[in-house]
Parts: sequence; structure tokens; C-alpha cells
Amino acid sequence: MNYFINFKKLRLVCLLSVMSLSVMACMRNSGTSDIKDSGKIEADISGQLDKPIEISIGIWNAEETFVGDEVLQTIEKNLNIKIVPMNVTWDDYLEKIQLWASAGSLPDVFVGDFRNSVLYWQWANQGVIKALPENLDHYPNLKKYLDGQAAQDARLKGKLFCIPRESYPSQEWTCLDRVICYRWDLAQKAGIKKEPETWEEFQQMILAIIDKDPDGTEIRGMTASDKKLLSGIILPYASPIAVEDGGGAGYRWVKDKDGLYKPAYFVEDMQAAFQLARNLYDSGVIEQDIMLTTNWAAEEKFLQGKSAAILISGSFENKYENIGRYWKDIHGTEYLDDVKALNLMPDKNGNKSYPAWGFAWSESYINANVSEQKLDKILQLYDYLLSDEGAFLATYGPEGILYDFDMDGKVVLHDPGQLIGDVFPSCEPLGYLVRWIPNTYDNRFVTACPQGYKEVNRMLVEQASAVEIPEYNPRCSQLLLELDIDFTINFGDDLMTIMTGEEPVEQMWEERRRQYEKEGLSYVIEKINDNLNAEEG
Repeated sequence: MNYFINFKKLRLVCLLSVMSLSVMACMRNSGTSDIKDSGKIEADISGQLDKPIEISIGIWNAEETFVGDEVLQTIEKNLNIKIVPMNVTWDDYLEKIQLWASAGSLPDVFVGDFRNSVLYWQWANQGVIKALPENLDHYPNLKKYLDGQAAQDARLKGKLFCIPRESYPSQEWTCLDRVICYRWDLAQKAGIKKEPETWEEFQQMILAIIDKDPDGTEIRGMTASDKKLLSGIILPYASPIAVEDGGGAGYRWVKDKDGLYKPAYFVEDMQAAFQLARNLYDSGVIEQDIMLTTNWAAEEKFLQGKSAAILISGSFENKYENIGRYWKDIHGTEYLDDVKALNLMPDKNGNKSYPAWGFAWSESYINANVSEQKLDKILQLYDYLLSDEGAFLATYGPEGILYDFDMDGKVVLHDPGQLIGDVFPSCEPLGYLVRWIPNTYDNRFVTACPQGYKEVNRMLVEQASAVEIPEYNPRCSQLLLELDIDFTINFGDDLMTIMTGEEPVEQMWEERRRQYEKEGLSYVIEKINDNLNAEEG
């Protein structure tokens, strides 16, 4: 009798194994690029007999957001994985991830802004991060995504060691990465009749608000959610490409009058931009304690009427959650009636300009030590999050709870004022693990903030679409990494030092140029041009 029972069990195990292999083969050969069209995530039947594979993920505020809600549970169950959060914050992620890398204790997956730094090349060469497989046919959504320009620009000698986290679909949308919001209601009370269209008019408006102080709040000049943002809004006064994409090495190279490629930062008239910053700071248009600003403090000052303007990142709607939705309770009026976004300002030549960033900010990396089995699961996760089904689940939770789709496939929120993260906290990290939530530019995705915010975004993008971006050579930046040349430009530090300094702007800028020469600027220019000539010749 016992023998018969065991024999039946053996037959069952064999049958399940055959079924598992068959199903997996079907899944691998399906070629479907959109899981939503094929129904629900297909269960990994072989995985049902195994313990879920743990994947540690280092992402901002992971411990607070990966809390086991229905979204996370659904993904974990169907992919047979267990996500283990590794916490970092906005303030410490650069240092913490570098510490993990040095100690050999990196999470299986981590995010950060390293692609335009020498660290990217060093980690790739040292075997710290894993190159993605060349054949991604089993992950069709990911394969399609990595065919985009952002991923191609991130390749090192043909290999891709990261997954760029796409922010915008095209160049003009990058204008949203730095936006100044200002108190138009107070400007009108102070006698300003026209929205500013030049930096001079902006200065006059802010000073008028400070002088009149219409609400009696002892209002001051422009604050910023991060002082580092200032370089992105001021340096385009010299050129839209005289900026960096992060990391200190992500700067653009242009030909100078001698025919040599040089960083635009040393070709363009940067002194004009630094002088603009000095004028705005000395006059009080930029608040005097800008060096001490923090995101929370800046938001609170603007919300309470203590600042005439605020510089933000990530589009006009980015401050709805912490500022816009509380505005009426404090001021008795609507945010969109009181606050406007500053139009794109002209450069030194009178042409509208904006910081022409890359399309992707920050990246996902995979620890080089992960097993092939775990790598497969990680790539499955990313592939799913890039499908329609995965993207909507990770953004809004399960269909029917907080939202439904209309006849055009557009999300309709049950309660537009309900913040998704309050119900499904894991939507925050999962929604932007592979790319930033595309609600800014994809009309199928909506947010809790009013439609008027999106209209402001599109107005700015329309202005940016008419801006001509100077030509530059992206190969120079790639060579900088491939040659393992550790030469960084401290855009933000230079601006803050010169802006708040007491010596003449011209003198301070020349001192900075001489310092860059001591650090090897001429050598770097020579090496880059020599290698370019060798490749062309």
C-alpha cells in the first residue's frame, strides 16, 4: 500500500515537471511584447515547487515603501521572487552605494546617477556591475526599451552595464527638469502688469514683490528645493549645452574656432552666466541663505508665503503633492491662479534657452555577483514593469480599486485627490525602478493633480520645441570614460562659489579656469582629440 502511494506521488511529480517545462517553453517562445494583451502574468509553474528567489534592491526610501501591499505581493507571487529592500535616501545614496561597492556588499539591484561619472567605467572594468546579455529576446519589452537613444549612449565599447531610467521621450521635454514657480498674484499686487520674459524683468518683478510685501509675510527672494538646481537654470544663459547630465563627467563637447573639440563649458562665454548669477544674488532675487536650503524647508517657505519664487525639478506638477494641494487651505485661493511657471528665459544673445539634458536621469545596475538564475528573474521583473500591465499596476495598483480605464485606454481615477502611495506604497519604487512614471508625457497616465498643471508643462515644452540646440559630439563623453580619464567639472560648486563671492566675477572665473588647467584640462583635450582622429582615420 505504501509503495502504491509513493508511486502515485512519483507520477505526479513527473507530470508536474513535464508541464512546467512545456509552459516555460511556451512562455519563452511566445514573443509577446505586451503582457496586458495576453492576459495576466503567467505563473512560473516550476517556481511553485521552489522557494522564491530573493532580490535585494537598493532604491530611495525602500524600507518605507516596500511594505508588502497588494501590488508588491502580486508581482512577487507571479514572478516567484521576494524583494528585499536596501534603504538609501536622496541625501546619502551616492556615498552609501559607493561604500557598498568598496565593501563588496552591493544589493542585487541598485539605482543611482553614475553613468556620467568615472565610477561607471571603473565598476564595469573591475567587475562590480554586470553587463546585460546581448540577446534579450526572452524579454521583449526590455529589448525594445533598450533600443532607445538613452541606452545606446550608455554603452561602453559595445556593452551595456546599466538600464537608463528614461525621464522624457525627446529633447524638448527636458526643459521641465528645471522650472521656476513664482507668485504672480503678489506681482500684480506690487504693480507688475506683464509676465516676465527676460531675466531683467524677472529681477524687477521679484524685487517689487519684496519691496511691497503685499501679504505682510516679510517675503524674500527665490528659494530652491536644492541649491544644486541653480546651475541648470543659470548656465544655459551661456549655452543650453553648457551643463552636465550628472556625475561631473557628463558634459558636452563642441568644436572651438581652432577645430579642436573642447568641453562647451570652456568654449562658451560662461562669465556672462556667472555675472547673471551674481547680479541675482547680490540684489536679493536669489535668497541670501540659498547655501543652507533643503527641499522641505524650501517647500514650506514658498507654501507659507515667505519666498517670492521657488526653483524645482521634475516639471511644474512636481510640487502639487507638497505645495499645490495645501495652497487653498492656507491662502484661500487656487494655486494655479496665484502661481505661474517662468517662461523659458533668453540667453545672452536673446534666444530662448533651457538646459538640454539627456533623456534619462539615473540608472539601474545589477550586481556582477548575481547568479544566472537570479539575473533571469531580475530581467523578468524589468520586462514586466515595461509592459502596459506592469506599468499600470506599478503606477496605480490593481485595476478597479483606485481607477478604471475609459474607452480610449486612459486611466480614470475614482478619486482624483487620492494619492496612490497612501494606498499602495510600493507603487513609488516600482513605478520608477526602470523609468520615471511617464504621466508627464503619456496621456494614458494621469496624476492626482489637476489638469491645469499638465497644461503648464505642455506650454513650456511648446516653447522648448522652437529652441535650436547647438551641435555637440557625444563620442567625446564616451571616450572620457573608456580612456579612464578622471576629469570632472564642478558646475554647481563653481556657480555657487562665484555667485556668492566678493571678488570680481571675471577674476574668480579666471582662477577657476587656471585650476582646471592644473588638473589636466589641456591633457584631456589632447587625448580626446587624438583618439577621435585615430577613430576617423
